[in-house]
Amino acid sequence: MQFIRLLSAPRSSKYLLFFGTLHLLLLPMAFVGRGTLELPFNLFVAPELFHLFNVITFMGDGWFALIVFGLVWVIAAKKNSLIKPELINFLIVSALMGLGIYLFKQLIFPDVTRPIAHFTTLPEGWNPDDFSLSFHRFRSFPSGHTASAATYGFFLMRYVQKSYKRLLLYATILLVGYSRVFLFQHFVADIFAGVLLGLFCVWGGDWISNRIFHKQKKIDG
Repeated sequence: MQFIRLLSAPRSSKYLLFFGTLHLLLLPMAFVGRGTLELPFNLFVAPELFHLFNVITFMGDGWFALIVFGLVWVIAAKKNSLIKPELINFLIVSALMGLGIYLFKQLIFPDVTRPIAHFTTLPEGWNPDDFSLSFHRFRSFPSGHTASAATYGFFLMRYVQKSYKRLLLYATILLVGYSRVFLFQHFVADIFAGVLLGLFCVWGGDWISNRIFHKQKKIDG
C-alpha cells in the first residue's frame, strides 16, 4: 500500500522514489554478461521489426524535446498552472540531462565499446550494410536516447495522477531503451544507467527550480 501511495503521489520526489526503487529491481539484468540479452533478439535476427523499433527510438531523440516542450506548455495552460515556472523547470531538467550525457559519454567513459565494436566477429548473415542505420562503435555508456526518454517520461508524470498512466509512461521509457538494444546500439547495462540518469535529472531539476522560485516568492513578497 505504501508503494501505491508513492506511485500516485502528486509530488515528484515521492513518485520518483517509487520508480527509482522499482527500477533497482532490474539491476541484475545490468550485470548479465554482454551478449546474453543482446544477441538472441535484435535487428539481424528479426529484420522485419527494424522499422518499428527505428520509430520507437525517435522518442529518445534530441528533437523529441521540442514536442515535450510543447506538451508541457499546453498541459500547464490547461491546468491553469504558472506556465513560466513549468517551462523553466523543463529547460533546467533538459540541461542537466544534456550535461550528464556529455560528462559520462565524452569525458568519463569515451572508450566503452558498443555491440558492433565489442563483437568483432558477427554471426554469418549479420550484415550491418543491410540497414539504413549508423552503427556507432564507442561511447556506449550510458544510453543517451534512454536518458532522454527517461527525462521526458518522468517529467511528464507530474501531470498525471493515475497510477496506471505513470506505469505506462515508465513502460514507454523501457521500450525506448529496449529499442536501442534491438537496434544493436547499446547493451542492457547502458539502458539501465540511462533510466537512472533521467530520473536523477528530473529530481535535480525540481530541486533547483523549487529553490529558484521559492526565493523569488520571498523577494516578491
